[in-house]
Amino acid sequence: MISPIKRLLQEAAYGLFCGLDHLIWFAVKLLPGPRLFALCRQRPWRRPPAFLNCADRERWLGRISWLLRQRCRRAAWGSSCLSRSLAGRLLLDWLGLPNELHLGIGRDPAGDSIPHGWLSSGGRNLTPGLDPRKGAHLITL
Repeated sequence: MISPIKRLLQEAAYGLFCGLDHLIWFAVKLLPGPRLFALCRQRPWRRPPAFLNCADRERWLGRISWLLRQRCRRAAWGSSCLSRSLAGRLLLDWLGLPNELHLGIGRDPAGDSIPHGWLSSGGRNLTPGLDPRKGAHLITL
């Protein structure tokens, strides 16, 4: 059972993450593709690598992964797989943790192409991603 204070903190963190996701979603809609890719590659918000011990690193990865999974489950308008992955990347970069943003194309049951973006860190998928057996991985940023 989660204590009421911990639950309140989780919901507050989720609300802040939703705001970040919405801001990034608007940026994705407004910025031209080449400018957006340049920002993703340059990452001007990046901080030096953090010197976190393994336990702290795993704890932060778990927290950010939880935020991303919650957002993927609850997201309605103003969110996309790319905006969620970029929001997660911002958090990981601010903590100085290594991460990779993946872009790929999958197929739905009807055979139509579906673009998808997902985030990983240390070989661990933090967002629901494209199954490599069911689609093509295009680029890692």
